[in-house]
Amino acid sequence: MARKKVNREFIIREALHLFRDRGYHATSMADIGVACGLLKGSIYHYFPSKEMLMKEVLVYLHDYYKHNAFRHAYDENLGARQKLSMLSKFYQELFYGQEGGCLMANIAMETNSVVPEFSPLISTFFQEWIDAMAHIYRQELPEEEAEALARETVAAVEGATMLMRIFNDRAYLQKSLDQIGEKFEKLSKGSVSVPVSVKR
Repeated sequence: MARKKVNREFIIREALHLFRDRGYHATSMADIGVACGLLKGSIYHYFPSKEMLMKEVLVYLHDYYKHNAFRHAYDENLGARQKLSMLSKFYQELFYGQEGGCLMANIAMETNSVVPEFSPLISTFFQEWIDAMAHIYRQELPEEEAEALARETVAAVEGATMLMRIFNDRAYLQKSLDQIGEKFEKLSKGSVSVPVSVKR
């Protein structure tokens, strides 16, 4: 069997899988080293601490979303419904195939009060997600309604992903995505309004 090529990106990808499946605190640098085929302690030649590695994982994941999902929101050659369809497919493909759910949300919940250094990276990610959805909705909705529905969308997807994992039922995510699409259709036709009291 060919030896795995170990570099920083390879370690980040392996660490991402472990952090997502086990959580931050339950994953040791030794665990990550073993997953990467490294001798004990060798991983510290690449990353001086688990905290530094986790930051790199969060940046890597954020970049993945930006290049594979968020960028579609700003493609002016696509209509709002095309963009929503593409993002809906992205969410399903991403979360259906992951045992641990959304890493960003998981790490936020696990480390918010004990490793505050992660918070800026995580909050930036979620704000960019909200901004991308708001950009789509602004194609057919007023600013405040677009912003409110964008926040509702991100919250709905995250909540549905959590319930999907708890009950091992994909229908939670599918139903949530369908409901968001239906609400957008009603809003764009002026038949319902979204509360807009939530501000940045």
